[in-house]
Amino acid sequence: MLRFRVTFPNAAELRRVLDEEMRRGVMLVKIEPPASLEFRAKIEVEIATPGGALVFASEVESILPTVGVAVAIPPGTLAEARGLLALTPDGPPGDTSHEIVVEAAKVPSAAAGGATPAAQIARMSFAEKVQLALHGSRDDRAAIVRDQNKQLHPFVLRSPNVTPEEIAGWAANPQMSADFLKQIAERKEWISRPAIAVALARNPKAPAEIAVRAIDYVPVETLRQLAKGVGALPHVVQAARKKVVPR
Repeated sequence: MLRFRVTFPNAAELRRVLDEEMRRGVMLVKIEPPASLEFRAKIEVEIATPGGALVFASEVESILPTVGVAVAIPPGTLAEARGLLALTPDGPPGDTSHEIVVEAAKVPSAAAGGATPAAQIARMSFAEKVQLALHGSRDDRAAIVRDQNKQLHPFVLRSPNVTPEEIAGWAANPQMSADFLKQIAERKEWISRPAIAVALARNPKAPAEIAVRAIDYVPVETLRQLAKGVGALPHVVQAARKKVVPR
């Protein structure tokens, strides 16, 4: 069965499609229609965003040569899409990707447990890399966070297989974006881990409010080091000193 995948880089375009298309019962997938595709053909549609993904069964409503394919939005799907929208951040800006996925599973390492070759990852589309981030191996996630397209990075945080050790490593990496570090800090089960808290507190790329909040979870000995100015920015040092010598 054919699957059409539309990947939204942020909430703005998904919101527009929800309001202007999906609430009317259709969605336009901007692809070149396959010659064999017929009216009312059964298909699958996947909507992917940095907030997650939604897959639903659908059928072809109309075929528009050189424009795309209008697909039906089944009852209940609109509510699910709005739920996905609520999980999707507003930025950064980017282009929406429309593509045909012939086979539902295109990420070999998701089933095999091994790493996908770097050359194969380099040839992947944005949407395929998203799936690799969500369902690939530890090595696959490491490859995604090394990708120059930082819009891909947050997807690794939504992998059901991501480990605290991976999170700690990314939290300490000054090459990660401030928004990525903020998403780590938003998860209480992550920022409350001492190794992750220390990494965020010491990472010069961490937003000031995140680094200061992480102070609440660092070990006492590390807190003393931070208060002495060891490996920390001034706002972290000041916050650490207030903890060591409460007013």
